[in-house]
Amino acid sequence: MRRKFWIAIVAFALSLSACNAARLDQPAPETLDDIEAELRQHVEILASDEFEGRRPGTDGERKTLRYLADTWEAAGLISGTNDPAHPWLAPVELAVRAPETATMKFRTGSRVRAVPDGQVKLFTSGRRALLADAPILFVGTQGSELEPSVLTGKVALMIWDHPARERQRTALLANGAAAVLAIVLESAEFDQLAGIREKGTYRLAGSEGGAQIDGFMSEQAAFAIFGVEQIRSLFGVVESPAFRPKLLNVTADMEVASAAGAVRTHNLIAKLPGANPDGEAVLLLAHWDHFGRCGRGQTTDLICSGAVDNASGLAVLSGIAKRLAAGPKLDRDVYFVATTAEEWGLLGAIAFTRDPPIPLDSIVAAFNIDTIGVAPRGSPVAIVGAGLTPLDAQIEAIAGQLGRDVIKDQFAAGFIQRQDGWILLQRDVPSLMVSSAFAQPELMGRYTKDRYHRPTDRVASVELGGAAEDMLLHIALVRHFASLPSQNGPAI
Repeated sequence: MRRKFWIAIVAFALSLSACNAARLDQPAPETLDDIEAELRQHVEILASDEFEGRRPGTDGERKTLRYLADTWEAAGLISGTNDPAHPWLAPVELAVRAPETATMKFRTGSRVRAVPDGQVKLFTSGRRALLADAPILFVGTQGSELEPSVLTGKVALMIWDHPARERQRTALLANGAAAVLAIVLESAEFDQLAGIREKGTYRLAGSEGGAQIDGFMSEQAAFAIFGVEQIRSLFGVVESPAFRPKLLNVTADMEVASAAGAVRTHNLIAKLPGANPDGEAVLLLAHWDHFGRCGRGQTTDLICSGAVDNASGLAVLSGIAKRLAAGPKLDRDVYFVATTAEEWGLLGAIAFTRDPPIPLDSIVAAFNIDTIGVAPRGSPVAIVGAGLTPLDAQIEAIAGQLGRDVIKDQFAAGFIQRQDGWILLQRDVPSLMVSSAFAQPELMGRYTKDRYHRPTDRVASVELGGAAEDMLLHIALVRHFASLPSQNGPAI
């Protein structure tokens, strides 16, 4: 019964002329199986070894952007840069820092603590940074709530294995920590993080700050430096409401150097022109980048292909473009953006907001599509960004028309600052992610633990059932928000 219902919905949502009498020469309406097959074909290409992990500034970038531009142009989209000098591709200039040398000592009084070889990795955002006799403060999972007076001059020792880790590290450095070290419990993840960072770290050109130090240490290193009993005791109390950062009886000397470089990368911007443009627009975006060749050691699989993150999002974005362009003309313009350097701090989204092809206040709704290939058919959806825009009620109503339940819990909220839509929200653009993947904590947790940012994020493990249904939902959402207010009725 569920399958028959969805086949009917697909036929209704994608019909080009629902009011016309059926013609014998018309093709049969596509099914969810058809949509899944199409999405998988996109993912297989974008996450293939030929695309080399889609790292900015590499041949993998060139192949990725050529494939997407060709796909979108064939669907009927046009360049959306509004810049004749740069059709389709909006340049983004990045500064890159590649590690050169790193030395360290950890001491208790005059006693130097032995550090296992290769189990602590340090990096700097500047040419050279050093610390001498800096106290080490264990902060657990705390970050933005800590005042500069608590952090200044100290090495903040954090736990890596929690969802808000990138946000925590950024907050600790911004709030005055002299350095940030993260304890990584799983050896495979430690190796993966080291492999990614050793190839360099990106920032937007011109935004370089001071020479900050951050890095990772394995559980083995944490035991050796701080003692097994102390680390286990700290991990045991960190979730307690009464937990407060604790100054440890260890100080650190660090000297880290890096080499500077530059990379030119690109956002891909396309447009589906509206029939009755009123100066407002709908925006769809998905990041195209991943980590390239990121494996280390003896592994034979060296490429982080990013099949789920985010070839699946690009596939859905391309499927939406194809069907909207082939369907009834929309009133408003719809922009499609594939952003660069999302994995390095949402840099492509920042660049987009600094030099947008249209005024940001003209965007009535923006939908980010990221890491969508996780959930099976029949899954509910969650709104990442729920409560932060005035769009929730309309989205819930449209989802209900398509038989989709909207889950309201805190799991999805934990990802709001980890995706491109967050940058748009900071500029008052109503931006959301509507996704079945983030309505499935167990499945997303399993993906994050086993495949996220690893070479194991391969095509064979992508689940596109929920993604196919989410694609239809996004088509309905865009049709709704791209309609002029006087015509803004049913979404499908």
